[in-house]
Parts: sequence; structure tokens; C-alpha cells
Amino acid sequence: MKKILFVLMLVCMAVSDGYGKKKLPTYDVRPVNQAPTLERPAWPNYDHQNENSFAVFSNILETRQTDWGRTVGKEGGKWTLYRCEDATYVTFDWKVPSYQDWWFFRFTTGSAIIDADTGDQYLLRELEYFPMDQCFWVHGQSGRTIRFVLVYAPLPLSVEHVQIFEASAPSRKWMDGDATRSSVYDIDDLRPRVEREEKQGRVIY
Repeated sequence: MKKILFVLMLVCMAVSDGYGKKKLPTYDVRPVNQAPTLERPAWPNYDHQNENSFAVFSNILETRQTDWGRTVGKEGGKWTLYRCEDATYVTFDWKVPSYQDWWFFRFTTGSAIIDADTGDQYLLRELEYFPMDQCFWVHGQSGRTIRFVLVYAPLPLSVEHVQIFEASAPSRKWMDGDATRSSVYDIDDLRPRVEREEKQGRVIY
């Protein structure tokens, strides 16, 4: 009788675990992105203290807020990690306040995803469609959630716990240049929970 009860307990635990936490796929579909409109390039003599010298972008990819990902740091945006074979893609989704139509951002070389178990750093390779190491303006997006797509080196499947590291950069008004390191996250807690269906049709000439 005791043996039967023990087996039933194991079955119940397995069913509960199966329904309680859906197993994620090995790799994710990379996030969708689109080129913004460059309204004005940065000045040749760009100066991080002179906001007039910043590049200006509009028509940023607009997205909806999701239930997955995590808010990392003090910017208030949502970070989601897409584990792909060719690279690791991280989306930064940020809702532009409705009271102000001009905001500037900066993403810095030397930023990385850190394997919290080994200390290995997987460096930021690219910020798709935007400059690195320069402040740039975004406007015309008031009240919308906009998306930036960051491209890092691919993560081995052995990586289970990560931190988001943002490298230091020059400080200016309204922007602290100190390096930051996030809390430790289980990598699956940062990954998308629902696959966005991307239809790949035929190529017709």
C-alpha cells in the first residue's frame, strides 16, 4: 500500500511540474526589428555635452508590452533575451511618457551578458540601426512603447544564470555614466514565453 501511494505521489508531482512550468525550446526565433527614420545625423564634431550634436531618429519600431522579460536597472524598460544559434538578441522595450516627445539614449561598447556561474562575458556586438557610444535623440513616439534590439555573442546551452552588464560611459546631465550590473537571473526567466508567429513565405521573382 505504501509503495502504491509513493508511486501516485511521484506521478502527481510530474503532472504538476509539467503543467506548472512549460519547457522552453532550445532556441528562440529572433525578435522582429525595423529600420527607423534618421532625421538628422550626429554632427561631425559630436559632443556628449552638447545635445544639439546628437543624431535624431523617429519611426522607431513600436511594440506592445509583454508579460515576459524583466525590468533591469533604473531606466524602467523591459529586457527580454532571445537565445539563438548565431547570436543572443536582447530587446529593450521602453514606454515613452506621453508628457514629453524628446528623449535621448546611449548604448555602450563593452556591455555584456555575464554568465553568473563562470564569470564569462558575452560582449555586445551591435545595436541594430542605431549608433553605439553616442547619445541619440528619439522623438515622435510620445505614449508609445518602442523597441531597441541589441546583439550579443551567442550563449552556450550550458549557460543557466546571467547578469546584464552595462559598461561605463561619460556622464552628462540626466545620464549617469557609471557601469551597472543587474541581479542574477535564471536565463529562462528572461526569455520569451510565447513564440511570435513569423510566416516565411515563398520568394517569387
